[in-house]
Amino acid sequence: MNMRKLYSILSIACLLFCSSCNNWLDVTPQGQVEAEDLFQTSKGCNSAVGGIYYTLSGSNLFGQALSYGLIDVLAQYWDFAASTDHVYYQAAQYDYNDQTVISVCDNAWGDLYYAIAQCNAFIEYAEPYQENIDNYDLLLGEVYALRAFAHMTLFELFGPVIHTKADLQKDAIAYRTVYNNISQGFDTGETVLENAAEDLTRALALLENDPIRNGETGRTEDGNTSVIDYQDVLNFRGARMNYFCVLGLLARLEMLRQNPEVAYTYATRVLEECEGIISLVDKANIMTPGTSRICNFSTEMLGSFYVNDLYTAAGNLFGMGGHTVSNTMGIVIDANRYGALQNYVYDRQPDGDAGLDTRFSTWFQASSDYANYDFTKFLEPAERQGMGVAYYPEIPIMRLSEIYYIACEAQIGNDNTLALQYLNTVRDNRNLPLLQVQDVPDDATLLEYLVREMRKDFIGDGRTFLMHKRLFYDIYTARGETIPASDNIFVLPIPDDEYEFAGIEKPGTTTNNQN
Repeated sequence: MNMRKLYSILSIACLLFCSSCNNWLDVTPQGQVEAEDLFQTSKGCNSAVGGIYYTLSGSNLFGQALSYGLIDVLAQYWDFAASTDHVYYQAAQYDYNDQTVISVCDNAWGDLYYAIAQCNAFIEYAEPYQENIDNYDLLLGEVYALRAFAHMTLFELFGPVIHTKADLQKDAIAYRTVYNNISQGFDTGETVLENAAEDLTRALALLENDPIRNGETGRTEDGNTSVIDYQDVLNFRGARMNYFCVLGLLARLEMLRQNPEVAYTYATRVLEECEGIISLVDKANIMTPGTSRICNFSTEMLGSFYVNDLYTAAGNLFGMGGHTVSNTMGIVIDANRYGALQNYVYDRQPDGDAGLDTRFSTWFQASSDYANYDFTKFLEPAERQGMGVAYYPEIPIMRLSEIYYIACEAQIGNDNTLALQYLNTVRDNRNLPLLQVQDVPDDATLLEYLVREMRKDFIGDGRTFLMHKRLFYDIYTARGETIPASDNIFVLPIPDDEYEFAGIEKPGTTTNNQN
C-alpha cells in the first residue's frame, strides 16, 4: 500500500481498528467509536491505542512476517533446497525481485506507516482533552514509544547498512510526526535515529510512574480496581510498551547509532531497575518438564505484543496443534530440520551443546504423533496447573537476554572479561558451561560466541537477521554453509511508488533527460 492510498482511507479505517472492548487483549473489534468522541474520553483513547497494537500485532508485522515468518527465513533457520516451489524459497535466496517477497515487504512497509499514522493521530487529537483522560501520561508515553519503535523497525529493515557512522548520513526512510497525507522526502539515518531517541526519551519521562515498576503489579497483573471505570492501559503492562521496554529500546537504538558506551549505560540501567520484576527464565522450571513450564520464556520479555491468533497462525505454518500444512506453504520441523537446528545452531563447537541447552530441549519437542517436532514457543499449551497469565500468546518486542547481549557487545574490545561475564550470565541460565577467558583470546572470537548465542535465543523473535545486518556479519545456513555479508541481502526493497510519492529517484535508476 503506498502512502497516498494509505492516507486516503485512513480516517475511515482508523475507526475500524480502534474499536472499543472491555479488555484490549481481546483484540477483535466490537462496534465502532464515533470519530468526534474517540479522543475525548478515556474509553476512546484506550481504544485508539489498542488499535495501534492491533496493527502492529497483525500477520503483516509482528504477528508473523516480522517475527517467525519472513524475517526468520532471511536469517536462514530453515532449509528449502528440496522445495524450490515453496512460498519462501525465493526469500531464502534473497531474491528481492520475486513478487511474493515484494508483496510481504510492501505490506510490512504500509502497515508500519499505518501504525505511525495512528500514533500521530493520537498525539494530535488527544492533547486538547488530556485533562479528561485517565492515565493520559501512560497512554501518551506508549504512543511516543510505539512511534519510535515503528520507525526503528523501518530503518532496520529498509535502511542502509551502517558500516561506519558516515553511513548514517545516507537517506533511509521518512520519519513522520504529523498526521497528514503530505509527501515527505526520506530522512538520513542520523535524523531518523535522533528523532526516535527524542520520542523514546519523551516516552520514558511520561512512563516514570508506570505500574510495571511496582513489584506487586509487575508485568502480568491487572491494576484496575473498578469494572465500571476499567482502563485497558492498566492491565498486563508486560504485554504493552512500558517503562522497562522503552529503556531497553534506547539501548538498542544507541547500538544502531554505533554508540556502544551510551548503549551500555542504558543496558545497565535496565538490569538494575527491573531487578525483582523481570528476570531471565527460571532455569529450574525449564529444566524440569512439568505442568507449569513456561516454554515461551515470557518472564523475560521487557515488552511484547499480545497476538490473539498466534497459536492458530503458528500452528498453520509449523504444522502444530493438529494443523496440517503442505510442503510448499508450511515449515514443518521434520527430522532433517530438527537435525539442522541441532547441528548448526545449538551444537556448534566449541561453545555449543545441544544436549545441555535448555532452549533446544524446551522449544523443539517431539509432537504427539512423534513424526515431527513442535516449536513450543508458539504452541498453545494444554491447561497447566499454576500457569496463569504467564503463558499468554505473546511476541516479544524485546527480551531481557538482549540487554545482556548489548552489555556484552558494548564491552568487547574495552573489557573482555566483563563482556564475558554478561555472556556467561545468559549461558549459565540456559544450562551451558561458562566460557573461560583463556578460551576467548581476541575480540573477534568473543563476538563470534556472542553471535552464536543470539542466534540460539532469537529464533522466532525476528531479531537474528537484523542483528546480522547491524554487525554486517556472515549468516550461517541450515545446510551448514555460510552466506557472506552483503548490502544486497541486508536491505529490503522499498515499494517502488514510495519513491514517486516522496519525490525521490529510486536507486539504480537513471533519468533520461531529453531536450
